[in-house]
Amino acid sequence: MFLLVGILVVIAGVVALSAYEAHVVNVTAHIENALKAFTAEGDHISFGTVFPQEYRERRLWITSSESFCAGDQRRVLAIDYKIVQKPKPIWPEPIMCLEPEYPDFETIDEARIYCHQNPEDLDCCYPLLCPYLSKIPAYEDPYPYTDYGVPAFHEPEDIAIGTIHKDNDLQDEWIIDLDVPCFEGMCAQDWEHPGWELPAELEDSDFGCDLWVEVTRIY
Repeated sequence: MFLLVGILVVIAGVVALSAYEAHVVNVTAHIENALKAFTAEGDHISFGTVFPQEYRERRLWITSSESFCAGDQRRVLAIDYKIVQKPKPIWPEPIMCLEPEYPDFETIDEARIYCHQNPEDLDCCYPLLCPYLSKIPAYEDPYPYTDYGVPAFHEPEDIAIGTIHKDNDLQDEWIIDLDVPCFEGMCAQDWEHPGWELPAELEDSDFGCDLWVEVTRIY
């Protein structure tokens, strides 16, 4: 009985003393984006005024950051990514929104979240251009093939994917084409995409889409 009490006292004493000693381990990290995405116009694409059943084409380039492609950096060699499309907010001056708090939003990211949840609110969000945009590789990437696009007139769940590899595929070039739809009741006889017509009341409207290049894996 006395031995048990003695052991408990010693353990308690060690715990109490340890509270008076501390060791500091300095932890730092330099965090940088792995990818860069750009167009001939910088960070945006403008098709300007277009007409039903017209075809227009732009390019999007995706490459690695300077740090990722540094010659002495061999810990990670590849980046998987996807090109996601989302509703585009009318920013910074929406007309009037269904959500009363919208005018109090301070950043475009808050507006994007709102339009992602309320794409039908055309006073705050552009009518969707996304389904009519293709994301197609401009050329065949080196083996093993890793870039897969989607044509225009596609469903929201159809997503383009690609890979940047430090050794043999440091830049991907994508064709972003706009295959302009027609309006209901106004399509030509050679219209090839039944079911994809735009509502007639949207004639003479501005349409929009945000393309997000999102990293899914670094290895």
